[in-house]
Amino acid sequence: MTVTDASGTAVDLPSAPKKISSKSLFSDEVLLDLIEPEQFSSVTNLVDDEHFSVMAGKMPSSILRLDLNVERILVNQPDLVFAANWSDASRVEQLRAAGIKVFLLPTPSSYEEIKQLIKLVGKMVDEQNKAEAMVTEMDRRLEEELIFTSHQYTVLDYNSWGTSSTRQSTWQLILDKAGFKNLVSDLQADKFGQTPMSKELLVALNPEVLFVPGWIYGDEKGADNFMNQVMTDPALRGIDAIKHGDVYPIPENLRGTYSQHIVDTILFVNKAVLGAPAP
Repeated sequence: MTVTDASGTAVDLPSAPKKISSKSLFSDEVLLDLIEPEQFSSVTNLVDDEHFSVMAGKMPSSILRLDLNVERILVNQPDLVFAANWSDASRVEQLRAAGIKVFLLPTPSSYEEIKQLIKLVGKMVDEQNKAEAMVTEMDRRLEEELIFTSHQYTVLDYNSWGTSSTRQSTWQLILDKAGFKNLVSDLQADKFGQTPMSKELLVALNPEVLFVPGWIYGDEKGADNFMNQVMTDPALRGIDAIKHGDVYPIPENLRGTYSQHIVDTILFVNKAVLGAPAP
């Protein structure tokens, strides 16, 4: 089987890889449900970090934790390395030059793209049936657990650095599936899908619901402080979300995932807004 990765590189897999090095949280999360633990050559250093990983405490401790370290990966000689498309290009090239097969994963921006990528990974590791079962379970959970309302709430995520997420981010698919409207979906965005959000624009947009970071890197109390700042800022007191107390912190590990666990994010957002206990 030959597959083309996010960089346009053709990766030839004459047989299913026996030893797999996972160098992205997406592949950590997906592969944990697809392959046996002994098939992992290594996983990411972030897999145990509860702020970033939805799998903290779930990956067997016997599996090596390792970043994109060329020398150590070469020592382990995996049959295949999964890495994110934003990985250090020079390190990827060094691995390829040494004969290591590296598949750069694209960053999906829609729910269907996530499911297709899971199925592609399943095909690459010869676990198509498990991958199909995973995406079927994603659909089942959304169908059975989402709460629906006739009113489409207007929603923004509001970050401590003064941005909100547009349709060029996974936040759009989260809101779409949760049944809400992203007020900045069509605004111009940077390469990360973010658009500047001034206080003046925030007031003008007047969202019914705000989501703010549940954790801020490098500042243990940063999320709490930012939440308090948003709720008590006189310039923002007229916003519907703030007037009615509909401002919710979202855990970073849910906000950042784009594997099968994005269903947990969608349900968290949906149930936070509509009053049911968030999972």
